[in-house]
Amino acid sequence: MTEKSINYFNNIIMPLIREKHSDILDEMSFIIGGSVGLGIDDELSDLDAAIWLPDDIWKQNGLLQINLDKCLAETNVWNPCGSGIQVYPLSWILDDKGEKILAGGDVPWGKIPFDALYGLFVLHNQPIWHDPQDRLGRLQRLTAPDKMPEIQWKKKLLSKIKTFVSDGVHEIRRCVDRKHFLDAYIPLGDAVKALLEIGFIVCRQYYPYRKHLSWAFGKLPSPISDLRSHFDLLSVATDWQERLNIMETIYNFYRDYIISNELLPELDFNRVDLIEMPLHENEFNNVRSLLDNPNYLTEVAASKEKAVRLGYDAKAFWVIDWWKM
Repeated sequence: MTEKSINYFNNIIMPLIREKHSDILDEMSFIIGGSVGLGIDDELSDLDAAIWLPDDIWKQNGLLQINLDKCLAETNVWNPCGSGIQVYPLSWILDDKGEKILAGGDVPWGKIPFDALYGLFVLHNQPIWHDPQDRLGRLQRLTAPDKMPEIQWKKKLLSKIKTFVSDGVHEIRRCVDRKHFLDAYIPLGDAVKALLEIGFIVCRQYYPYRKHLSWAFGKLPSPISDLRSHFDLLSVATDWQERLNIMETIYNFYRDYIISNELLPELDFNRVDLIEMPLHENEFNNVRSLLDNPNYLTEVAASKEKAVRLGYDAKAFWVIDWWKM
């Protein structure tokens, strides 16, 4: 955090809390997010902070929110539009999963969004602002990136590759071929966002909310962070074919990195290219099913044999399975 934000919370916010709400100070878990928490705030930044309280205490202390709102209105040194120090019940933290995690220690990895996880780690090596009960600290330790099961990393990686290939590049090409250039910018944004997020996933790190993606990407380890120069070229490219070529270069680097490090061996990258699109959806869905069920391919083969025995084409196996023919 910058000296500006440290001074503000030390000299204005915390004295207010100590003066008017000292009785619940030890129950507060206080974290500062966004660009202020990251220490990269500028003249356009607003203030985004949160105080978490046990639900029963939260219900009895709405005055804390009123006092914080009044204080911010009178003293906030950042952009007032969008600024806030919100007071939340602990049951809401980590997308409504935090309190159960603290109580039982089990993390429902597949149900917590990545941006919620990054939000908990937003201060990186900086200390959490105020957490005497160590609630945020315990959540950080329980949900650290190295604790996430490998299968969840694979699913996240597969999802982002699918977004880039199917929802991004394929849609861009269709729009450009039809000369629907304005429409092409929509999948372009999806594709660039997915490419940046893939970098975090292959490094086994959580990615931030989209407006901090490029900043945080530059802090990833090499060689992933070295791709930043290609993204810089992409940001100034004015020709659609040039944009597609740059994105294909980045994707090909990721593909080779993923293959050489065996990060997603279940996906056959020889069948998932950027130029020809057949079987993409089937490939992604098959890998997803294989991750959930190691016997999936064997079961599919048996279903295909059944389809042939019934006199149908093997490709009709899914119809026979769905309709239980």
